[in-house]
Amino acid sequence: MASTPAATAPIALRRVVWRLAALALLTAILTGCQSILTLGYLIGGPPSSDPDFHQKTKQSLDKKGTTVLVYCYAPKELKWDNERLDYDVAKHLAHQLMQRGIAVIDPDRVAAWLDKHDKWSKVSEIGKAFKVDYVIHVDVKDYSLFEPRSPNLYRGHADVMVHVVKMDESRRDGNMIYTTGVKSHFPTRGPVDQNQMSLAEFKKRYLSALTFEIGTLFFSTETGDEIPYGYL
Repeated sequence: MASTPAATAPIALRRVVWRLAALALLTAILTGCQSILTLGYLIGGPPSSDPDFHQKTKQSLDKKGTTVLVYCYAPKELKWDNERLDYDVAKHLAHQLMQRGIAVIDPDRVAAWLDKHDKWSKVSEIGKAFKVDYVIHVDVKDYSLFEPRSPNLYRGHADVMVHVVKMDESRRDGNMIYTTGVKSHFPTRGPVDQNQMSLAEFKKRYLSALTFEIGTLFFSTETGDEIPYGYL
């Protein structure tokens, strides 16, 4: 007697399950646990993280019609060896956010405004000047491109506080709704000999790694996104 569709469906389903199980076992034997992760991607796609900012405030910066401004402050003692530190961090962070669909005011415009206005007292005054919805304020407490006591070795270190000011409906004033700290080390495995690359190149890579880490507070990431920013 010929099989009916109802009778063959469970068999087909069992075959799919067994094939997936066999493939998982085979890939684990051949190349280790990383293949299990790859298999998971093929079945359901890479897992995605929920940004800390969204978790704590239930608000999102990528909402349509929302505009964000990035402001960075670095004390003079950190700028002796890194004159453009505040600008560089703001520029790189703005780029990270824009790549993820967040509308950000051009950091060059913000820098020009800051150069002309030195009497402001609250970060919300910068937000008012540009009529934005949120101001991300990055306060750099510590920053270095060298391994401690090893001037021939590069290794990025930073300690920053990240605050978010939400502007009111009139965009004339605002209140801080979020604050958190970020401590960064790059590369994660250890320092890099200065003979491997120029200081300018290492600085560029570290700024990308640092601002990616800050950026993940505001945008979702998938497993593996951080790999290019953790290793050299």
